[in-house]
Amino acid sequence: MDVEASLLDKLKAQLRSKMFFDLIASIFLYLLCLIWFAQVDALEQLIEFTHRYEEFELDELLSSTIVLTFLFAIFAYRRWRDVRKLSLYCEELSMIDPITLLPNRRVIDRLLREIRDGRDSQNSFPLSLILVDINGLENIQSRLGNAVAEQATLELFYRYSLLLETDQLISYRNANQCLLFCPKFDQASAEALCEKICQVELDTRKTTLNLLSFKAVSITLKAREEIDGVFDRLEDLLCLRQFNGS
Repeated sequence: MDVEASLLDKLKAQLRSKMFFDLIASIFLYLLCLIWFAQVDALEQLIEFTHRYEEFELDELLSSTIVLTFLFAIFAYRRWRDVRKLSLYCEELSMIDPITLLPNRRVIDRLLREIRDGRDSQNSFPLSLILVDINGLENIQSRLGNAVAEQATLELFYRYSLLLETDQLISYRNANQCLLFCPKFDQASAEALCEKICQVELDTRKTTLNLLSFKAVSITLKAREEIDGVFDRLEDLLCLRQFNGS
């Protein structure tokens, strides 16, 4: 699937790379220390050193270091759990558009990746993807203000969600587009849904709907091999629809 890696994906890849580097470096340093300690008989020299300076209670200090190491291991594990929870929370936030509170393209990318890799729990084919293009929001923004434009966008997406079934999903793509994810949805049903989308009505203002125009294109996938490049094909269909003016 030809999808550009997001900033979060790149950051996760960098952190994963650093983790493996630190792990390999730690193992390498441990092996070097083990070989060196074996050559110099480090434990024997340490015992002899503690006996030589018994008045400083060095042997008890070394014994308590074992307990301290165990406590630090518990501390590190608990902080790792905290960071993991925070990371999952941040990842969830990165999948939601802050204005519409709808899932964004990352959610669709993940769903398609799971289907392509065969990790989906159910057979999703035929799978239809519908790209909806909304023209006129900039005109509403300039004539009626940002508040009306945002209200119209939110109401549009709400109207679209009412047309979907329980296993279908609407996601925010950008300011003028949304994407509908429709598993177990054939081509005829997708085309019928496109017609309903283009005929949606708004209650925001009577003049608002007159400033908007809609175009919807769909692609129905029947196998995992067809997932790669599906967004490019949708964009091509939309450009063709706009060029033909239909």
